[in-house]
Amino acid sequence: FDKSCGGVLYSTFEELCARPLWTNDYLKLTQVFHTILIKDIPLLSQKNKSEARRFICLIDTLYDHKIRVVASGVAPYWELFQNSAVSDEERLQENRLLIDDLGIKASEKGSLDSGVFSGEEELFAFDRTVSRLTEMQTKDYWKKWKTYMENRA
Repeated sequence: FDKSCGGVLYSTFEELCARPLWTNDYLKLTQVFHTILIKDIPLLSQKNKSEARRFICLIDTLYDHKIRVVASGVAPYWELFQNSAVSDEERLQENRLLIDDLGIKASEKGSLDSGVFSGEEELFAFDRTVSRLTEMQTKDYWKKWKTYMENRA
């Protein structure tokens, strides 16, 4: 990461969520930084589902380790996830590898209606993310980091 000082990381959404990072990468961040600033969070939807999933995973990991988060984006955090409709063709292209691995015949009616393809899982997970981001703004949460670190040692 280009911008960090001591235990503070200043990063973009793209740097954290547009690259192929996942839980182990985010766990490493919790071992190095106590505060993470994230800027330029775009609207998230089915059209950038991979990035949305990474963002959800990132927030879950930071929340679980009581990392302080300051974030800014194109909209308030509770409006970042837009459940815009995606055509079957777009879902097919987005999930081609998974569909092939599972041996699903995309031509069969309803074959792309599973939660893994429909975006239902992301909607549920994003509701949890909004709840966590809300709690992460409270003074009580920011105080938990010190207690968490003392108990971890």
